[in-house]
Amino acid sequence: MATGQQGRTGGEPPAKPARNAKDTAQKSVSSGNWRQRLRLWSGLVLFAFCLTHFANHALGIISLEAMEAGEDWLGGLWDNPVGGPLLLLAALTHTLLALWRTMRRRTLRMPTWEFVQLVLGLYIPWTLIPHVAATMGLDNAHGVDVEYPLILTLLWPQGAVMQSILLLVVWVHSMVGLHFWLRLYPWYQRSLPFLSVAAILFPLLALWGWIEGARRQALNTAYVPDVTPAQIDWVYAQTDQFRALIFGLIAISLLVVIIRVSTRRFRQTVTVNYPGEVKVRAYPGASLLEISRMNGIPHTAVCGGRARCSTCRVKIIESAGELPAAETAECEVLKRINADESVRLACQLRPNADLTIRPLVPVQQAAVRSRQTADAYYWGVERKVAIMFIDLRNFTGLTEQNLSYDVVYMLNRYLDTVSSAIRQEGGHIDKFIGDGIMAIFGMNVSFETACQQALAACPRIEDAMVGLNKDRGPQFPDPLRIGIGLHGGSAILGRIGSAGAESAHAPITALGDVVNTASRLESENKALGSVLAVSSDVLKAAGIELPDAAVSEILLRGKTEPLQIHALRDMDQLSLALSSGTPLDRNAGDRLAPHPHHS
Repeated sequence: MATGQQGRTGGEPPAKPARNAKDTAQKSVSSGNWRQRLRLWSGLVLFAFCLTHFANHALGIISLEAMEAGEDWLGGLWDNPVGGPLLLLAALTHTLLALWRTMRRRTLRMPTWEFVQLVLGLYIPWTLIPHVAATMGLDNAHGVDVEYPLILTLLWPQGAVMQSILLLVVWVHSMVGLHFWLRLYPWYQRSLPFLSVAAILFPLLALWGWIEGARRQALNTAYVPDVTPAQIDWVYAQTDQFRALIFGLIAISLLVVIIRVSTRRFRQTVTVNYPGEVKVRAYPGASLLEISRMNGIPHTAVCGGRARCSTCRVKIIESAGELPAAETAECEVLKRINADESVRLACQLRPNADLTIRPLVPVQQAAVRSRQTADAYYWGVERKVAIMFIDLRNFTGLTEQNLSYDVVYMLNRYLDTVSSAIRQEGGHIDKFIGDGIMAIFGMNVSFETACQQALAACPRIEDAMVGLNKDRGPQFPDPLRIGIGLHGGSAILGRIGSAGAESAHAPITALGDVVNTASRLESENKALGSVLAVSSDVLKAAGIELPDAAVSEILLRGKTEPLQIHALRDMDQLSLALSSGTPLDRNAGDRLAPHPHHS
């Protein structure tokens, strides 16, 4: 796609052909530009240190000896030629990038969570610097053996309150950052209740542990700290110097923002036209997302303006001049969604000329605050799943030959019975399509497990149909027969039609190439005279071999490579393979039989 945007008027250009799910899966989820990725990874390194350090504090609940034993283990993890420099580099990188991001702000209007994270992040150095100077500084500069007895003695009781506040502030800052990084992942949404409990209990245990350890150390009247008053004065001097440096940089960052705000009246403005004849004036340098926020215009931005999603995207209807070129992070997101040249991310585009836009994810202010917008499926989640299509054979003939009430009764029994069999193996019913059923496997498990569950559901469905046919009644002389199509791959899972207050209850459905292929495989059963048509992709992922199945290839519309499928007339072989755990036959392709049907 083009990285720039020329001025234009008129309608949208023709859309590009959509990429299939397999191609989409080859691209990882964007994590923003290189600065955002560095900030993320440096933050994760710091969080790993905090996690181990706080866990060591919690050992104080047991004894001082346990804390010291844990400290020896931590020393091997972080106090070495790799861990020490990595931790220091992560701290410097995270701090400097946070200051850089603050300096680039054109407004201090931001979501509450972003404000909390910013304020807590600015507070941390105030209490963390003396702690670092006392622990790392005394050891490196004066050779003092800094262990728990010394630190606890120096902190208790005068520094107990400040140290406890520091622990909580660091933890809350970390939790806010982790939450808004992980909230789009479906596994995180499912695990959120358990993770919330852990996020509350863990810092409480750390507080309990270090305070209990300090109290026990205070009772040891025979202990004399191995540190001189001169060394303590050195710690205070180093603290003042580093505080002056860090908070000088913070002051400069805030001063830059203030200067921008106070001098913008002397700079040329740009006009942004929104739908509904809403027109606002802004100063060059702010992003479109910031312009919307400054003027109270609701604008969706799930990732917080980090180019990790496409929910803030806008269509450029008209531009008075050439807009700034998109950077790599924005290009990756727009390419991923097959956006044309008129689409840009509001969080990344900083307009320098008048323009007219239309947000492509319209939102009302009430929806911005609604809890359903935090649901990952509200925006769509890409995941490798197994898709199953089931269709009832000769359903039209049944409706013509029987009373309508009898048909409805039998159809409901069929749908209930088969759906129950699917759910028992971990499947999710996507939708009912007349006498057809579409099911998803793998929403909560790995792709390999999803394929195993989907295959295991097939014999269970056949058993359910046998029981249903026994009780079908004389009005249905012919047994009910079904065809099953099964394929796996990447799909987009989302709550389609999730508008209004009940959106959190909207059903989850799957979209993508894998769905169309699974439906096509179900139709192939008619030509093959089989009850199950399953792709080799599913069998390979599940580790199942079906040596006696009829193997063929079909060419799908829009594909250059044929798809290998296995067809079964009954489920006996599949049941045997599932029970024995037979490994996948890698040479199955040698027994290919030609198939005459192509799309």
